[in-house]
Amino acid sequence: MAQEGVQVTVARGRLTAAVADRGVITKAFLALMLVTLVAAAVAVLSLDRMSRLNGDLHDIKTRHLDSAQELGQMRSGLTDMYRHTLLWVLYSASPDKSVLVPIRGEVTAAEQRVDAATAKYRDLAAGDGTRLAALAKVTDALAQYRTLRNTALFQEPAPAGYTLPATDQIVAVSANLEKTVSDSLNNLQTLEDKEASATAAQADKEYSNARLYIVILLVGGLLLALAAGAFVARIIRRQLGSVSVALRALANADLTRPAEVYSRDELGEMASAVNDAREGLRGTVQAITTGSRTLGDSSQQLTAVSGRIAANAQEAARQSDVAAGAAGTVSHNVQTVAAGADEMGASIREIAQNANDAARVASEAVGVAEQTNQTVSKLGESSTEIGNVVKVITSIAEQTNLLALNATIEAARAGEAGKGFAVVANEVKELAQETARATEDISRRVEAIQADTGNAVGAIGEISRIIARINDYQLTIASAVEEQSATTNEMTRSVGEAAQGASGIAGNIAGVAHAAQATSATLAEADSTVTELSRLAADLQREVGRFRV
Repeated sequence: MAQEGVQVTVARGRLTAAVADRGVITKAFLALMLVTLVAAAVAVLSLDRMSRLNGDLHDIKTRHLDSAQELGQMRSGLTDMYRHTLLWVLYSASPDKSVLVPIRGEVTAAEQRVDAATAKYRDLAAGDGTRLAALAKVTDALAQYRTLRNTALFQEPAPAGYTLPATDQIVAVSANLEKTVSDSLNNLQTLEDKEASATAAQADKEYSNARLYIVILLVGGLLLALAAGAFVARIIRRQLGSVSVALRALANADLTRPAEVYSRDELGEMASAVNDAREGLRGTVQAITTGSRTLGDSSQQLTAVSGRIAANAQEAARQSDVAAGAAGTVSHNVQTVAAGADEMGASIREIAQNANDAARVASEAVGVAEQTNQTVSKLGESSTEIGNVVKVITSIAEQTNLLALNATIEAARAGEAGKGFAVVANEVKELAQETARATEDISRRVEAIQADTGNAVGAIGEISRIIARINDYQLTIASAVEEQSATTNEMTRSVGEAAQGASGIAGNIAGVAHAAQATSATLAEADSTVTELSRLAADLQREVGRFRV
């Protein structure tokens, strides 16, 4: 993630800046994602090409191999049919005509095989006009041949409108029809071979293209991934090298070599932190240099120190200890106040969270209430429909009563032959059926009301549960408020202790001031101390002088 507070110190291009400012993990993830995308692209392309090859192979199997098999079945059946037809011709002159019966059966069986193979081939060639047209030539010529054979050879009745050729032309016509069938089958076989070869060539081309595309994609993707990896590595190496140079200079007491900041990522933040540390150390060294010089100058102004400086120093030390204890108390109390403030903030946050949850639950309760209202509305509509059905039943009952009265009158008038009674009785029957249907309608409406009532009960139960949850949240809020009150009390007590400690510190500081005054009066007697201070100042200046600032 880019650090907004990091100041880049070198000029960068847009692409370099966009990549360099990303986190180190993000950079590594980008390179990995690039490799993954290449692998995914290769996989998708491979699957697509394999799917096409599979389609071509399936096409060869279903359209060409199966079709060629059916053409072979047609040829085999035609061969058997021609052979047994020739046997019929040979045995037709025999006085024993019973030998012709099995031969005729074999001819019929061969024809059935040819017809079955033709039907299967027609199904396989569905939608292909060229193949169906060539098949039509075969079936037309074969139908003409069979009609000629059945009429001239088997002595079957000729179909309506068929004219048998002259006797001396039958053999020639039959031979021409057989040749037409054979040529048409050869054309079909040639067409199947051409289409199979074309499909195979297409499959080979698809394979070659797929291999070429996959190799290109693999090589290009790997080169791109390597380039991206090298680019990221160069960015990281350059930033690490800059930090390394700055740290080596710092180890050699050279504070003039900053680390160049090339990015706003973790490494850039580290380089910026090194620069901040270098600047801080540089300022410290400069301050020490100035202070040591001042110390050397001031030490020349110190004069003799009397023996009272020890007593005054002891008094100052004692007062300082007391002041330190009071300061510790103040510090402890301040820490307690801070902890209480933290607890107060946590409680307030918990209250806010629970308040939000309570609002959300209240919103859910409103939604459930609306659902309940809708369910109740449905119950009202169902009740209205039941009222309508009851009105229909009432009307039918009134008509039934009238018809029953009419039937009674007619029966009284006609006696045994009361035809009117039969008519009225029929109408009464129809009205009774209408009454039954209305009753069934009432049952359905009642079931609808029951279902709606169940929905209303479920919705009301949901509202109850939501209200219970709201109550739980309110209890949590109350508990948080109690914790807040206790924390506030603790903070108040700690503040009181801090005030007492502050009072003690004030008194002790007054004592320290008195002791300091006494010490100041005896500073003129510190001759030996002046000499030591001068030596220390010289040593300090010598050590600081090693740094280049």
